[in-house]
Amino acid sequence: MPDIRAIHGLRYDLGHIGALADVIAPPADKLSPEQIDQLYKRHPANIVRVLTNREEPGDDELNNRFSRAKRFLTDWQRQGVLQREPDPAIYVYHQEFDWHGQQVTRRGYLAGLHLEDIDQEQYEAVRVMLAESGGATLDRLRATQADVSPQVSLYADPSISIQQELENHIATATPLVAKDESGVIHRLWPVTDHNLIGSIREKMSHRRLLHLHQDELAAATLYRYELAQQDQLTPQHPANVSLTAFFEMTEPGFEAYPRFPLAHQAPSLSSEQLIEKLGIYFDCQIIGKGHSVAPALWEELQTSGELGHIGIYCSADDTWVSAKLTADGQLRMEEATPERDDAWRELDSNIWEWLILTELLETADAKESFARTVDHLVEALNQDESNEIPLAALLRPITMSQYQDLLNRNIAFHQAVAGHPLPPCGLVIHPFS
Repeated sequence: MPDIRAIHGLRYDLGHIGALADVIAPPADKLSPEQIDQLYKRHPANIVRVLTNREEPGDDELNNRFSRAKRFLTDWQRQGVLQREPDPAIYVYHQEFDWHGQQVTRRGYLAGLHLEDIDQEQYEAVRVMLAESGGATLDRLRATQADVSPQVSLYADPSISIQQELENHIATATPLVAKDESGVIHRLWPVTDHNLIGSIREKMSHRRLLHLHQDELAAATLYRYELAQQDQLTPQHPANVSLTAFFEMTEPGFEAYPRFPLAHQAPSLSSEQLIEKLGIYFDCQIIGKGHSVAPALWEELQTSGELGHIGIYCSADDTWVSAKLTADGQLRMEEATPERDDAWRELDSNIWEWLILTELLETADAKESFARTVDHLVEALNQDESNEIPLAALLRPITMSQYQDLLNRNIAFHQAVAGHPLPPCGLVIHPFS
């Protein structure tokens, strides 16, 4: 269970910089070269100089973009541009942004998340994973000895009691405010009340976390392990925790990414044959022929409130079928997965995998690949001239309320979640010294 810690954060002194909006920046992996140039010009103390310092001619092992990042961070503290929080704090954090045509406020907080212990074997495995996705984050941590880019973690709290306790505390306080170039408004309130922090820590210790961005967390875990191997990691060392933005998972703006399966080794069935196979377990209707039917069917599925409403494409006759789970289908799903929870059985992805493919079509290994969008699904089908994709499906992703229910029931499940907009870098910096 998570161990939340207050941190002695570094924050920009508005008396030195003027406007907070001028010194924050998006996470490094979201920055284009043009954006980096703009941020360099925006302010001499913009966090981009630490986050992703530019390479320069003559760089070597001693003088390079990471050593310059460290020098900037050190100089800004010496000059008073960055001020260290005198008391350990957590930071109430709000984002205001447009979501599906409406202006919404997402509420959360920034704090330290205590990192888990790993052994040498785990260290090597995580290092390989991080190298494949880019190891610049770990190099930056080693050089700057500071965490400038918060990772994002979601937790389930149906009563919203954790966030509400924080909201009550800052109700009359004035926040720090920054509006970024995409129009998102960020608000920040430092909280140093140790009784409140203790209450938040206790409540969070009973929650499970869903980490949205593994790279930042992985890099922090590796760095902590390296310090431990060098006998530099004391129990009080700041590198024991990773700078993290925590949000209750049903706050606005979080959505599970769709995953549309392309079943490469499923049986080649016409729509009529598929309907016969699905039998009494689904109410089926032929929707139409051609790949272009997919967008309209997807729109219908998104507005459907029915359990197990799935769109299935049969390449044998180039036809889309709408399939709705029946009461008999629910019973068959229970019989096929007796060890599973009802909340797990209600997910379209599990109905597709365990009831349709495994039970009714008797396909233990369909060798699936996945499309992220309907357009990508249609593109893959258009390119499948030799009919190597016998079946494809439109599956509604898990809702965040369903995800919350699974976490609360301690049911193992993972599906990637979109979390934009991300917290910017520079609101709070977590120094390791």
